[in-house]
Amino acid sequence: MNKKLFVLSVIPISLCPTISFAGPFTDINRLGDLFMVMTPAYALGMTVQAKDFKGTLQLAENIAAVQVATEGLKRIVREERPNGADNLSFPSGHSAGAFSGAMFVHKRYGLKPALLPYAMAAITGWTRVYVKAHYWHDVIAGAALSALFTWVIVEPYDTKISVSADTTGFNFSFKTVF
Repeated sequence: MNKKLFVLSVIPISLCPTISFAGPFTDINRLGDLFMVMTPAYALGMTVQAKDFKGTLQLAENIAAVQVATEGLKRIVREERPNGADNLSFPSGHSAGAFSGAMFVHKRYGLKPALLPYAMAAITGWTRVYVKAHYWHDVIAGAALSALFTWVIVEPYDTKISVSADTTGFNFSFKTVF
């Protein structure tokens, strides 16, 4: 990951209040809320950095489709949350949102740049179970919905640019599919 993208990912975390894992549920809940937003923001940052406007559109379509499907299923299934707050537990919208960003990065740009967003998405899912807002099957269903829509909507980004150096000099390669 390059320095600009890393900085764009870290700045929102540094601006948030301190999150305590030993404190009340609200701190853990805030962490899940933060990562749910940061994962798609990371994906958006990648499309902007690559000047991949087709990818930006696919990201928006993917996130919208996942959220519409998630909210529709919540109203059809009507499963009660573990904390009893309401009957909109299945599937987890936080997990669906976070995993849609991570899976977009994976399919569009590859696994390596998707490792950080996958970690944030997994933490998001864990926080939802920890604060008793969801069951594990809700989190898995949110991730599965994201996988389904990502598979249908998102195309791999075929342009690859690599630069390397060794004792003989610099190597530059460019590959694209037309």
